[in-house]
Amino acid sequence: MTENKKPEKLIIAFESERLTYSDFEVDLYNTGITQVLSVAAARGHHIYHFSMADLYLHEEMPYARASILELPEHWEGDPLMSHQFLRKTADCPLKLADIDLCFVRGDDIRDYGTPNLDILQIIEETGVLFESIRATVATNDKFEMVVRAPHVPQPMTYPASSLKEAKAALQKLPHEHGWFILKDRYGYGCGLQVHRVKFKDPALDEIIDMYVSKYHHVIVQEFCPEVKNGDIVVTFFDGELIAPMRREPAWGEWKTNLTFGAHQTVHTLTAEQERIARDAVAAFPEIRYASIDMLDTGKVLEINAFPGGKGLHDIYGISVGAIIMDKLESEILGLPAPPEMVSPPMVAQGMGPWDDIYGLYEHFEPFVEVFDVFCREAHRLKIQDLIDFTPRSNDYILSIPHAGILVPARFAEYFDLSQRCLKEIDLLSDILYEGLDGMQVVSRLAPFFVDMNRTRNGRKDKNMPSHLTNSAIEYYTIENELLLKQPYSQEERDHIVRYYDLYHDILEYLARRMVREQGYALILDGHTMSSVGWGRVYDEGRERSNFVVGTLEDQSADAEIIHAFVEALSSAAKTHALGLSTAKDEPYAGGFITRKHNDPDNHVHVIQLEVTMDTYMYEPIEESKVKRYALKQPRVKIVQDIIGHAIGAACATADRIYR
Repeated sequence: MTENKKPEKLIIAFESERLTYSDFEVDLYNTGITQVLSVAAARGHHIYHFSMADLYLHEEMPYARASILELPEHWEGDPLMSHQFLRKTADCPLKLADIDLCFVRGDDIRDYGTPNLDILQIIEETGVLFESIRATVATNDKFEMVVRAPHVPQPMTYPASSLKEAKAALQKLPHEHGWFILKDRYGYGCGLQVHRVKFKDPALDEIIDMYVSKYHHVIVQEFCPEVKNGDIVVTFFDGELIAPMRREPAWGEWKTNLTFGAHQTVHTLTAEQERIARDAVAAFPEIRYASIDMLDTGKVLEINAFPGGKGLHDIYGISVGAIIMDKLESEILGLPAPPEMVSPPMVAQGMGPWDDIYGLYEHFEPFVEVFDVFCREAHRLKIQDLIDFTPRSNDYILSIPHAGILVPARFAEYFDLSQRCLKEIDLLSDILYEGLDGMQVVSRLAPFFVDMNRTRNGRKDKNMPSHLTNSAIEYYTIENELLLKQPYSQEERDHIVRYYDLYHDILEYLARRMVREQGYALILDGHTMSSVGWGRVYDEGRERSNFVVGTLEDQSADAEIIHAFVEALSSAAKTHALGLSTAKDEPYAGGFITRKHNDPDNHVHVIQLEVTMDTYMYEPIEESKVKRYALKQPRVKIVQDIIGHAIGAACATADRIYR
């Protein structure tokens, strides 16, 4: 998108109940409208803000008590982030007839009885209102989909404005799942007005009466248990499908809203899902920018005007702010029409912000025959499945180098693939860490085949622990034995080391990109370890802390970021009352990945984390030779929650430092 161009300046107003909903001075909270605000400000347009309560008539002319929003003089930066730098410089009376373009969030517009709606409507006659009042009210009414599109599959849904009507609606709903949904009929999104209630709750009447009293008009709806697998958000602009994405609820949560910690990932629509989404959005022709929330089964949950834009940008690099401003500038100023958007199927297959990374895979054979040393099975997998890159979010980079259990079949005979090989793997650590967010880079190749956490070709370095100086493709066991049964030829060495280069090239690319886009990069290198030291380690026979943070003695990242991570990790671990302990730099201060990629002076911060296997699984017990590899549930989710708190604290600290 052409985010940096600066056409003729427009007078642009943003309507919402408040000017900010966060720690930023200006933040309209909805990430779609905030993107538009940012792009508009970066392009030099005149920006104003007002709420519905700010509208008034003066000498029969409509005005708003508006705030003037401005960027610092000569500001330069990421157009999508400029709202973070906007400041309210003054208040002024804004004549509505002078507004060229007005965006409406609609969080203080409930229905056609909303005060001052008649004044706002004047903008539709003199300028451009986005979305229109009709579109805003239509999508605020969560029963409108049932009225307009009864042919579209939906959960059973009934309106009610009294306890009696709500109780009558309950009799029509299926009861086998034990729950139903009760929500504000005129809610504006974020899931805050959506509630799950038990049919057999002894206080059922009181609960319903409370929400009816609070909202006046409610929706009584069938609860669909498949929502535990997430839902699909299909976004449209002017009838064109921009892209679909999947939202997966956080652990222990059934709502899929970002407000409640949901993850957003790539999704490719089936033909039936796309047909249903198009039918649903076609029932609301007055809405320009809309999203359809639906389940895998095709049931449509609701339609939203002005959906958020963060997920599309994080996953695909799509800037809805730039798309919308391009189109509206074209309409208002007579500029050339913007180029057509990339079709969704292309986007879902990797087109967009990650082209450079996906291009790295093109230098490999597309498929590789591999042997699974854990299950003793052979598979034919894509190269992308061996060095696996998954952008779950842009907040940080997550490296998982030692979880792999695969060896290319052509090299399987080079190793004794007995049970002792499994001791060299951070078993099931991929399951543990992949439950987090971040731009994830995972090696599915066994570390004894190619160790991403060692030097490329081996080196002599007295400042580095001796085991880290070994070559990545000549693996020494915990007993300091070379596992390779016979030496490689030069051609074989060159072939294997390319996997190593691919892994580190992706990490380096992501770090550079993250620094460029948000001023810093944070890499978490995720590992697991035995709960008691064994083999060639100085703490042999000693019990280890459950969590060990590696920081190269506070040199791998900014001290404040390290402190925030360690403190949050320790605090979160204590809340579960399981006796989980934390340590820093003992017994591991950081491996080669931490040493290679850290560069705090240039804003690249790396933290290594080791978790004892006993914390999340039944680990192999060396003394009794008992091999147990089952995960501990719900320990996995608890550990993910603890790590997630630590990462969140580190990211928040980095954001504050580099804001």
